[in-house]
Parts: sequence; structure tokens; C-alpha cells
Amino acid sequence: MTEQYLDGFGVTAISNPLSGKNKNNGCRLFLQTVKKFPQIQHLFASNLEDITRAIKACELRQDKVIIINGGDGTLQCILTLLKQKKYKHYQPELCLLGSGTTSMVYEDVGCKSKLENIFDSISAYSAGLRDDFKKTSREILRVENMDTSEVHCGMFFGAGTIYDGILYCRKSIHSKGLRGELGASLGLLRFLFDWLTVKRLTRSFSAKLSVDNTQTDKAEFSVIVATTLNRLLAGVYPFWSTYSDHGQFVITLIKHNPPRPIMNFYNILKGRAPKYTNNENHYQSYAPYQVKLYIEGGYTLDGELFGEQGKISQLSIDSAGTVTFLSL
Repeated sequence: MTEQYLDGFGVTAISNPLSGKNKNNGCRLFLQTVKKFPQIQHLFASNLEDITRAIKACELRQDKVIIINGGDGTLQCILTLLKQKKYKHYQPELCLLGSGTTSMVYEDVGCKSKLENIFDSISAYSAGLRDDFKKTSREILRVENMDTSEVHCGMFFGAGTIYDGILYCRKSIHSKGLRGELGASLGLLRFLFDWLTVKRLTRSFSAKLSVDNTQTDKAEFSVIVATTLNRLLAGVYPFWSTYSDHGQFVITLIKHNPPRPIMNFYNILKGRAPKYTNNENHYQSYAPYQVKLYIEGGYTLDGELFGEQGKISQLSIDSAGTVTFLSL
């Protein structure tokens, strides 16, 4: 530990210069600000190898706070590392900035004050002078590919139309310079319109699931989405089961060609159970401890894409534990 931390705990900022907003002078502004606070270590990390080294450095210094100057993908990578067994005794608080292309997690648990205010408050916090922060503890999704034993952690899982929507957004929305929540929201609206009308973009995919070790369903689905966030893109929140019902995250599944989607979609987007349904469980929402999925095609975790088209992925989704986020 260096001299500058003798009177307090360590803080490290990790910047991904390839994150969406950091490409457009955001990183330059960040650098200008962080230089005013020499007690905060600053590291660049733009890939898994860089981020692994950065987290190892934070753990060796026992930094209590990590500032993440990146997007959802950067956070997903950091969460995956922090939830490995070798870091079970190192769980820093995270201060997430909105520097990504979409930054959906930031809109829920991010630190939204001005940069200088954030650094000033963190410096005072690390020196034990004051604590200005709201602290939010959230469960983290653990997604294991049971075929490969590969594990990734994050806060938002999606398959089917969610996966296709991200591909569409990257190709047709982000390529035109529309980024952030606005760009992603336009992509969401385009897919919702297609789902409710012509169905040229949306497609079905085969899936089998069990919820808390109870066989639940096998069918053609259009949407599977799970999260531990309280706010999703554009305020949409399509879950009508709640954490208090049972488990540690929420998941919603919508089968292909559900009954009366136009009558139901408003309730669903606002987290209310559909009024018009039938006995075939076209609309399902759970708050489980664990879900096992056998799904055809790709899936996403915090905007990062996994799996392959035409291939079955055997997944287990549960909680990796909690993380504390700081916000102002």
C-alpha cells in the first residue's frame, strides 16, 4: 500500500476506452478530472486480460471502492471475475459511471452526479471524513453453460427476441450514431411493433425449462428475460412475480404467438399480469432460486452475446451473491 492510503482505504478507477461514450471524448474528460485526485489509482482495461490484471491489482491493494468507467459489458466482465472463488474474501463496493453504449445497469444503480462531485465524495469517504453515498445491494445473476462449465455473471439475461433485438440495434440503430438509452429504446419499440403486428423480425425458438428443480414447460418461445435490476430499458419492467414471492431474481417467458398480445403488452411492460390469457401458460413469470434452460440459439448477459444460432445451450441461472453499488 502506498503512502497516500495510510490514512484511509484505497480506491481504483478502471476505464475502458473502447466503451461507447468513452470513444466520444468521454475518456478525455474523465482523465482531466481523475488527475485532480492523485489518491485514486487509474487503470486502463479494454479486454478480459486487461480487466483481469486490474482486478488482481485492486485485490492486492485491498481497495474498498472500484470506480467503473465503462459500460454494461465492462461491468459484466468485472462481476464475473469478482464472483470467482479466488475472490470470495474480496468484495469491493462499485461506483458505476454511464460510459457505455446503452448503460442499462447504470440507469438503475449507477452514480449519476457530476464527475468532480463523485471523486470529491469518494476521496472524503476513503479518508473517513464523510459518507455521502446511497448504498444499494443487489443480487448478481450467475449463468453457467452446463456443456462447457463456463460461468458468466451479470444483472440482465435475455434470449430469443431480446438477443435478436441487440443484433438489430447494433446493425440498424447504433450504426447511425443513436446510442445510449434512446438508441436502445428505439430498437425495443421497433421489435415490439413487429411482435404485435407483422412478425418479420421476431422469431420463435425451442426451449425447455425447470424452475427450482420442478419441470415446468417445453415449447416454442419468443421471449425469455431475467434480471436482478429494478429498472430496465426505458422503464420497461415485464415481471409480475416479485422477489418477495420466493427467490433471488425474476424471469419472464412468453411463448410464440401468445393470445391477444395487443391487449396484454401494456400490462406486461408495466409489470402486471396479462388479463387475457388461456390455460396453455403463454405468459409466465417467476421469482426463483434457480432456473435450468435448454434453449436453441444465442443469449445475452448485460449486452454481451453468447451461444450460437442453431445450437442448443444448456444453462443454469441462479444467484452468485450480492454486490454493493454506490450512488449520488
